[in-house]
Amino acid sequence: MITTALETGPLFSLRFNTMLGYHHTWLNLFDEFQATQDKLDSSNLLKFARVEPRYTVNAYKGSEHIWEDWAYDNDELVSLKQIATESGYTVTVEKLNNN
Repeated sequence: MITTALETGPLFSLRFNTMLGYHHTWLNLFDEFQATQDKLDSSNLLKFARVEPRYTVNAYKGSEHIWEDWAYDNDELVSLKQIATESGYTVTVEKLNNN
């Protein structure tokens, strides 16, 4: 078997060990990532609670229904009411019964 100086010299050894070092580092990072994902899955930390709207806001111009939107909190309700009144619409708000 014939080997060249590049395959056995210190530069080859350094390059080979560096490549293996990167490879093992990435494998360790991936293993850590998988373990963290498994931990999050088992503790349900990745699942979001379902958010339901609290109010239905309707805008009317006379008897004509112009638009309907949902408000998920009081700030959004105030904003929708302000938009409707600034546009000259009559506003109705219905509080939704979310259990």
